[in-house]
Amino acid sequence: MDDKKRQTVSASTSGSVMGASSNQCVLGAQTGPIIVRQVVGEQERQKVLDIHVVVPEDRPPIEQIIDVFIKNVEVNSVDVITDKVIVRGDLEVKAIYVAGTADQSVHAVEIKNFKWTQDVDLAGARKGMDADASVVVEFVDFDVEEHTRAYRHKYGTMGNYDDDDCDDHDDHDKCDETPPEPRGTREFDVSIVLKVTAKVLADREVQLGPSMPPIPKG
Repeated sequence: MDDKKRQTVSASTSGSVMGASSNQCVLGAQTGPIIVRQVVGEQERQKVLDIHVVVPEDRPPIEQIIDVFIKNVEVNSVDVITDKVIVRGDLEVKAIYVAGTADQSVHAVEIKNFKWTQDVDLAGARKGMDADASVVVEFVDFDVEEHTRAYRHKYGTMGNYDDDDCDDHDDHDKCDETPPEPRGTREFDVSIVLKVTAKVLADREVQLGPSMPPIPKG
């Protein structure tokens, strides 16, 4: 689905989008101090999220999960402290599933405004410096409890029930038992991996002197 394509969102401490300056400096045409924005450092970290989702009672239980995807990933704030950048944001989780009812209708369940926070170590960062941050969704997957129909639809098996394991058990009466009938479920878990990149910038004063004319040869 298009929603599962890698998506990147960025923000800065100033809340503005940085672009190229229209004021160009020609070498030799200006003297005195100028302010140059320099990158103090840039680092990335992975943020792993495990989210437990429960289908509300006013909706039918799950027979099969068709897809789970992440949308509206946002970076809401970027804060700089000593040698560290704190990035905060939120996202939405949406799952499409087939209901465990006679008509097997298709339904959706969502979690909105799920908040996340990630700290990024960055040597040289100091409070008051400007910073940019971006986030990319690198991985999304879901898992369900064993002995459910949703588990069987995803993995093609009933989980840890295996006739071959009976050879290692002393109680062979249990091995003769019929495996449990798969049931519906209202719960599942979503695993998400985010890549958070933070960059700290600082203004430096650079002194420009007059350009020296070329020395003629001979």
